[in-house]
Parts: sequence; C-alpha cells; structure tokens
Amino acid sequence: MKQAARLGERFGAAAVAVLALSACAPLATTAPPAVDFTGEWLLDSTLSGAPPDLERIRRREDRAIVRGRQRNARASAAFAVQDFPVLGAKTLRIEQNAGSMGVQYDGGMYRDVSWGKRQRDFWTIRAGWQEGALVIHSERGTVRGRETFTLEQAGAVLRVAVRVETGGEDISTIRIYRRR
Repeated sequence: MKQAARLGERFGAAAVAVLALSACAPLATTAPPAVDFTGEWLLDSTLSGAPPDLERIRRREDRAIVRGRQRNARASAAFAVQDFPVLGAKTLRIEQNAGSMGVQYDGGMYRDVSWGKRQRDFWTIRAGWQEGALVIHSERGTVRGRETFTLEQAGAVLRVAVRVETGGEDISTIRIYRRR
C-alpha cells in the first residue's frame, strides 16, 4: 500500500483506487490446465534475491521503535522467514491437485495451500489464480504478505515473488527455482 500512496501523490486518487482493487481482485479457484507446480525445485542462488538478514532487521527495527518510528514491536519482519518459508528455502517439493498444493520446504516445514479463503492459525489466507499465476495473500493483524508463483521457460523455472509488509521493515524479493 506504500506504493499505492506514492502513486497517489503522483497520479491522484485514481491510481490508488486501481492498486487497491488489484490487491483485492477476486482470485480464480480453478488452476489453469497448463500450470502444474508439481515436482522438486532447486534454488538458483545467482538469480534469486538473498534471504532476509534477520539480525540486521532486528537491529533496524529496535532503533525504529526507540525513535518512535515503528509502533508495533510485535509486527517484526524478523518472523518473515518463519511465516513465509520460501524466503529462505533452497529446495521445494510441491504436490498440486485440482483444489490445493502442498509444499515441503528444506528443513522439514510443510505447508498446505487450498484455493479460496481460509483461516489458518492467526492468518487469513486467500489463494487462487490470476493471469496464469498462483497468488497467495496472507494477513495477520498489521502484517500482510503476497506470494506470486509463476512458471517460466516452458515449466523449467519457478519464479516466486514475495512481498511482506509488517508496519516496520518490509521485505520484497524474488526467488528463482529450477525444476530438478
């Protein structure tokens, strides 16, 4: 939404409305027939953004809290890797069916993503399809995340764009995986 505010300053309220609507646009609950993420994926570290530096994030957030620039100490980006494990994963093992996909991350963490809107723990998760990509919106209090999974190069490359807004430090990166 910070991007929407910057655009709004430049182009007026119409740009803000367009971005807000696209962020909340309905997601299809039927996967496109040609899109299947099933398989084992290996991180291409040369093309991927680095995982977040948690110690650096904690130091900057601590300074921001002391200076009064960040009010919510519980909405720390330091938890982003825990809540969005793709940020640090070097391998993904994905199984996809008509209504969901399961992702096994290296280190043992497993995540089930069902198309549609779900409550999971303290998170509200909306997952579905938009223009051939799988989009996962996650919200918990003031923390908002968006993961966009896209197949490229005839299904040989998986691109995962991740944006996490915490009210403090924000994280935005792209992870590139190659099918094993």
